[in-house]
Amino acid sequence: MGAWGTALYSNDTASDIRGDYVDLLRRGNSNEEALKKLMEKNRYCIGDEEEEPLFWYALADTLWNYGRLTPEVKEKALYFLDHPEAELARWEDDGGKYVEAWMRTLEKLRTKLLSPQPPEKKVSKYRLYKCTWQVGDVYAYRLESEYSREKGFYGKYIIFQKVGETECWPGHIIPIVVVYRWIGAEIPRMEELRKLEFLNQIRPVSLMGRTQEECYHRELVCESEKKIPVTQLILLGNQKPREKTVVKKDRCNCMGWEKTKINWTIEKETIDLYLAWQEHDNA
Repeated sequence: MGAWGTALYSNDTASDIRGDYVDLLRRGNSNEEALKKLMEKNRYCIGDEEEEPLFWYALADTLWNYGRLTPEVKEKALYFLDHPEAELARWEDDGGKYVEAWMRTLEKLRTKLLSPQPPEKKVSKYRLYKCTWQVGDVYAYRLESEYSREKGFYGKYIIFQKVGETECWPGHIIPIVVVYRWIGAEIPRMEELRKLEFLNQIRPVSLMGRTQEECYHRELVCESEKKIPVTQLILLGNQKPREKTVVKKDRCNCMGWEKTKINWTIEKETIDLYLAWQEHDNA
């Protein structure tokens, strides 16, 4: 167990239990179903003198917060609150300076669990999205970000093709794409695209003697229809993906549209890789 403080959720076990429980509710599980699945997933905790108390503390606290605390979970948590010997030994291993702080955390939890829990809270379910693009679809995308303007590519196009799809947390189905090694103002015809290479999504190796990796796939995060910038996209057609672009592994690096929460955006990533490979080839 990793711990970074004496607050109830300042450890991996408690933090995971809270997150997993809420995730299960958001996937449409009832309280009973969520508890059963949590128990099955965390069987390793039961009987472990360090992990089991944290499991019941986090579960009881989270259930109380959502107005769903069951008598069985409450009883388990209170039992370990009454028998904290193993936990205190763990904190004493750190020199004992955190024992008092942890005991305050436990006393606060005890007071909470013995008080009336709030009414049951409604938990909204995930709205999962599946991108409807077909494998083989080829799109031109117009660059309109400030970064594109800064680099001299504003208003020009990049081209990418969907070659597969994958699942993105919490369950969105998103496209895996390959980007052509091309940026320009005049969009090529579909037959001309067959002559273009794809943009390696791994930056060129600068150290001599190292083997350059090749990876052309990129997950393009699409979490809803409204977040896709349709005014910047032109569907050019559909053609069978080339053999070298066939998806052979489950995961690859991701990128997102501009103005999303994804740190790696399609415009900056593509421009930076395009320029890096140009510089590499011209060196």
